[in-house]
Amino acid sequence: MRWAADGLLNPDLTLIHATGLTPDAWRAMGDAGVTVSLAPTSDAQIGLETAVPAIDEALGVGIRPGLSIDVEVALASDMFTQMRALHAIQRMRAVHGAYGTDTVPHRITTRDVLDFATLQGARTNGLGDVTGSLTPGKQADLLVVNAGDVNTMPLNDAVGTLVLGADARNIETVVVAGRVRKADGRLVGVDVDTLRGEVTASRDASLKVAE
Repeated sequence: MRWAADGLLNPDLTLIHATGLTPDAWRAMGDAGVTVSLAPTSDAQIGLETAVPAIDEALGVGIRPGLSIDVEVALASDMFTQMRALHAIQRMRAVHGAYGTDTVPHRITTRDVLDFATLQGARTNGLGDVTGSLTPGKQADLLVVNAGDVNTMPLNDAVGTLVLGADARNIETVVVAGRVRKADGRLVGVDVDTLRGEVTASRDASLKVAE
């Protein structure tokens, strides 16, 4: 609220995590048009404040949040995990809150979380006009997911398959700014063996310093 009083809340500000905030703070954020980035697995696993991703609080004041990945060295570093975690946590909260009453729980959909991971994620980073959707004039960023793999077949609903069935192993092609970075399931222009050696050496050096 002090930030609001000082005029620091504005559409150029992105708040990450945003757990443990009061209703007044959320109303001030919504009124100011700030963006919010949620890191569902980090909030829950590490235990930031309430440890509950603030999805309902954000939507309640008109903020459609982006998704982010925090602490990749300890937690899953793919957006599929973040989408599924948020989808499950929000639905659990909704059903739990309505249990034993006549209230119909308000549950987010798979389309919501896909939007959070793509278009809203780009917008939250100030790149909504550059990427986040397949739109003429935007950067050519694309993931091609195999919907015929064992864990994704048979394809009935594309969005549901992406959010609830697919994972990183199903990504066959990645295009970034029109440049192919992964093709036929393999990284392009990356020496994985050399990278593995560098990562292992970095890990060993860090452990040696820790001793």
